[in-house]
Amino acid sequence: RHLLITHHYVRKQKVFYCHQEDTYLNSHTLTMKYSVTAMISLFGLIQSVKAWNPHSLCRSSVRQHRYASSKSDTYFAKHFLSSERKGTAAASKTRKTSRLYTASADTATSASDSSSAEQIQPVPAVPKKFVPFPFEYHQELTLRVSALTNLGIGVCRTPIEEPEEQPREDNSSSPSRRSRSKKKSNEGDATKAELKTRKGEWVIFVPNVIPGELVRIRVFRNHKSYSDADLMEVLEPSQDRVDPVCPLATVCGGCQYQHMSIDAQRQWKTQHVQELLERIGNTEAQVSPAVGTDDVYHYRSKITPHYNAPRKIIAGKSYDLQDIGFKQKASRRLVDVPYCHIATEDINVRLDEYRSDLRRQALEGTIRRPKRGATLLLRDADEGVVVDPNQYVTTTVAGLQFRFLAGNFFQNNPHMLPLMVEYVVEGATRLNPANEKQMTHLIDCYCGSGLFCLGSASSFQTCVGIEVNDRAVEEAKANAALNNITNCDFVAASAEAIFESETPVKQQLGSNGDTSTTELFVRDFPRDTTVVVVDPPRKGCSEEFLEQLYAFSPQRVVYMSCDPATQARDAKGLIEKGGYEITSAVPFDLFPQTRHIESLVVFEKKAPQ
Repeated sequence: RHLLITHHYVRKQKVFYCHQEDTYLNSHTLTMKYSVTAMISLFGLIQSVKAWNPHSLCRSSVRQHRYASSKSDTYFAKHFLSSERKGTAAASKTRKTSRLYTASADTATSASDSSSAEQIQPVPAVPKKFVPFPFEYHQELTLRVSALTNLGIGVCRTPIEEPEEQPREDNSSSPSRRSRSKKKSNEGDATKAELKTRKGEWVIFVPNVIPGELVRIRVFRNHKSYSDADLMEVLEPSQDRVDPVCPLATVCGGCQYQHMSIDAQRQWKTQHVQELLERIGNTEAQVSPAVGTDDVYHYRSKITPHYNAPRKIIAGKSYDLQDIGFKQKASRRLVDVPYCHIATEDINVRLDEYRSDLRRQALEGTIRRPKRGATLLLRDADEGVVVDPNQYVTTTVAGLQFRFLAGNFFQNNPHMLPLMVEYVVEGATRLNPANEKQMTHLIDCYCGSGLFCLGSASSFQTCVGIEVNDRAVEEAKANAALNNITNCDFVAASAEAIFESETPVKQQLGSNGDTSTTELFVRDFPRDTTVVVVDPPRKGCSEEFLEQLYAFSPQRVVYMSCDPATQARDAKGLIEKGGYEITSAVPFDLFPQTRHIESLVVFEKKAPQ
């Protein structure tokens, strides 16, 4: 095949690009001091490439390995060409020196000398900082999957033996020069700690598997207490395994469970919430089966794909915009996603147009901030698909309209939102078990645009949403007016005094349409008929907020969370410090095909002994 070879200077290094249709090789560490040496090395590279299977020249494999040592260019070039003449023996020496993606020179010789010779598969060189304990690089193992993590990754376990000597390098991160200097003094202690953690069973994480399956895996990274591996083959598949709908499901980090049936996904999500409440929350509360709808694809009303900084095309102002999509499962690289199977159909139509427009702008040199990457927004609302995060949009949930900025937070599954509001209202309106009183007052903390507060308004005398964000308070007030709801107020309060707002709220008196009102402060709400709804961000409630909640002591707390782990942590405090008990726990499969879970837990104040 035709190969277009070009080279250019990047600072003091020469970087060679080898273009073959959509494939290029970036020898970013190949330092050439003299042009003669550069051309000799380039000639040797061409000879090896000619002998390789063109389809093996993929970015993900070649980019991981360096072509040459930065210390000895001439030595590399000389031995590269000598391996062409001398065959396999010289090629093995080249591997030690150049750390090349090997089987290059000897494969080239065998392929050119004999067309009937069996093609040798390339053997990857070991990364510079790879720790060869407890497994060698790309060592293959056959193991049984025991469980799934909260990230949706499979867990395998295998016994290991403690080595006599342990290497110190750890490729789990690339510490800065300052952090390296701090670690030098504690190097001996760290080694002892690692040896202790590596006794007994060793944990290996592998994606795209189901508990109970027997799989063949290949290790690519060893950490201090676990290893990462790629899935090579499923030897004994689970009965819950299905074929993914998306062809990118095994590499794209957007979905973790497309290889599992929807029933199996929901069973594992229910079990996950149960285990977290038991292990972290220190409670034996029973979790109900996960709730979901039949819309398991094309449900997501918002996606945020990314692209990295475009490459500038030589001798011009044009740019080459490459992958537009999401991060890979096993790295921070992007995978190009032209069509997302969990996004709405309208989003996918707009995504195709958006991608074409961006690439055209890059070629024309008119793309915004060409030296940087960006995160895109596609929001499907009542107005259509919007890409401007500063544009106001409207979404209808259970007959109520909510207006908010397209870039602001709002739940992204319109099929599930009415169901979630229904469960929140049901949990909030239960009678007080101590005195059979009807709950009359609702406080919605972290209220945002007022989803749960406005959705519950018809069941309470008074509802108030509390936010530390002034702009969110204004949006929530506008939404109350948009829906003609008069018994909801929204107030801004500082994090230090969330229930001590000096803004009075209106309390509706009577029933059957009686609109007579009076004013009172949040701190004066009757505790035995007050419900606090909490829907915090992923990090959960701050300790500062929880202490105020314990002191306020409402009869009931309805806690919706997008991270069951932080919810379980807060549940422990509510039970042990606040004097509450769990009366119900329900997971919501808000995002099918992914690991994400919404969890609703209702806490009731314990009756005094």
